Amino acid sequence: MSLFQYFFRKFARYSLVIFAIILLNFCIPRLMPGDPITYILGEDIYYVAPEQIEELKKEYGLDRPLLEQFKLYMARLVRGDFGYSFSFGRPVIYVVLEKLPMTLLITIPSTFMGIVIGAYLGIFTGWRSESVFKRLLTNFILLVYSIPSYWLGMIALLIFSLKLKLLPLGGAPPLDSDLTTFISHLILPIATLTIFTTAYNAVIMRGVTKGISEEYFVMTALSKGLTKIHFLNRHLLKPSLPPLIAISAIEFGFAFSGALIVEIVFSWPGVGLMMLEAIIARDYPLLQALFTISALIVVLANAIADILCILVDPRLRSDF
Repeated sequence: MSLFQYFFRKFARYSLVIFAIILLNFCIPRLMPGDPITYILGEDIYYVAPEQIEELKKEYGLDRPLLEQFKLYMARLVRGDFGYSFSFGRPVIYVVLEKLPMTLLITIPSTFMGIVIGAYLGIFTGWRSESVFKRLLTNFILLVYSIPSYWLGMIALLIFSLKLKLLPLGGAPPLDSDLTTFISHLILPIATLTIFTTAYNAVIMRGVTKGISEEYFVMTALSKGLTKIHFLNRHLLKPSLPPLIAISAIEFGFAFSGALIVEIVFSWPGVGLMMLEAIIARDYPLLQALFTISALIVVLANAIADILCILVDPRLRSDF
């Protein structure tokens, strides 16, 4: 199989995945009980004439058949138009762009640190893990990995905010706050996400390292008397890069949608918290946009990961 055929197959597969994602993201919000009109009118819905309700549905395009709604949605999506948010009263793209920086502010640093620290922890615990310290460290990593991220966040709030009163309870820092106040609001959300991401990557990398440890090239490298750092970076980390890149692609896609539960725990006004508000409001255009953009970023990250894996792994290049 040539390199062109490989990428063509990947492109065709990703195109089908993207279409399936768009279709599912269109259907899922409409399968939920309730509708946007009930949220918009609130208690007034009992006093509004049925003709006015139908007029409101017509205004938002909710009176049309689902197939016609889907065609209009696809036509707008091709033009980069994600529609109009019922709950925020603005175009969806502006609502998302307003909340996106707050989410990336906590998810990108935590994702980077979680990948780097988790990779080295996984390699350290996976390579010749007979020592008592490595076993204890591995068990601790597994314990942290098994704890839900929202529970970690609540424990952090209990200790550092309520008991020790060192850090704020949550929320975004005020716009006119100084650097110290700004950083203090970031510490707990970033630390919670970093700890959880680190444990996840460490568990994966430990399994990969244990599988590589018995390979002949590792034994040959050890017989050369290389330094520990050189051996770790070149002969253990480098062969482990393909699975690490694949995992990182998923995590960077997750960085857009944000850690929904963590943002709720810390009252962080990002994309994740906005997604919850959109679900409560049955805001179809906003939900469709959030789900679709999140999924597209994951697909794009995986496509980039496929290319990077070919570049870093000679075994994959040998097939072309």
